[in-house]
Amino acid sequence: MSVLGAALLVLGPVSWLVAGDTVSSLRGKERADAVNAVRQTVLATVTGATVFVGLFYTVRTYLLSRRGQVTERFRTAVQHLASDTVELRLGGVYGLEHVLSESPQEHVAVVSVLAAFVRHRTRPDPAPAVDLTLPEARNADRPLLPQGTQPPPDIQAAIDVLARRPERHEPRRIDLRDAVLCGLLLRGFEFDGAPRLDRAFLTHADLRRADLRGTRFQGAVLNFADLRQAALHGACLDGALLHQADLRGAGVAGAVLRGTDLTGADLRNCDGLTEEQLRDARIDDSTRLPPGLAEVVARRAQDGGSPTPPRPAGGTR
Repeated sequence: MSVLGAALLVLGPVSWLVAGDTVSSLRGKERADAVNAVRQTVLATVTGATVFVGLFYTVRTYLLSRRGQVTERFRTAVQHLASDTVELRLGGVYGLEHVLSESPQEHVAVVSVLAAFVRHRTRPDPAPAVDLTLPEARNADRPLLPQGTQPPPDIQAAIDVLARRPERHEPRRIDLRDAVLCGLLLRGFEFDGAPRLDRAFLTHADLRRADLRGTRFQGAVLNFADLRQAALHGACLDGALLHQADLRGAGVAGAVLRGTDLTGADLRNCDGLTEEQLRDARIDDSTRLPPGLAEVVARRAQDGGSPTPPRPAGGTR
């Protein structure tokens, strides 16, 4: 009845209203032909409008359905992260990666969940009652682990996903503070592009023997991090903060240290460290350097050079 009423309305009053006085003044066959032409035009217009309205609701229904599917996949993946079996946790990690790649709206939520998963699953034992600002005290109970030590597969997978996440605006840093990632493998030649932990919070992170060759740490916060014997060859540490970080025995050949804060850092026995790298970095009297470089830097300071470039404006806490 509604459709019939709408049709009569369109063919009757609406058509006569569109026709106007010009058609009304005609007589006989001319008037009938003019009215039929107006009705055809009105029907075509109404049909087109109906199609567009139907298309709008179809698209809206599709988007709502897809949004619901993404939400359901997100919920299922998060539930898998809480599983007691490593296979389900791996499935949850890669499920979140699919959500991350398909839904920019969920980018911040997925990154936050993965970072929280890593922090929770690698939570260290309660810290001893010592002054953790001293590298010797902080790492006294952390012996170097055997070669080949690696994180659990679900933790490695979560870091891999974070390191190859799409480049989108992120209002907050990735929070990996205090994460225990001994032996982490994050090597640039295993990714399509350089793995990215730019601007990540890695304060007090345990990265002993981690293989981080070619990884980007631009603007990352690695204060007090344990990087003993880590492989940082070719890594980009532009503007990174490594205040009082422990890099004893780390490989830093080819690492980019422009504006890197190394005040108080322990660089003794670093492999591949050069004077040119230190010239671009920020060091002070508390920075512990290999014997040869320590003498070069001291001599440069005595000759009037400054071993410490000025701190860039707007530094990160």
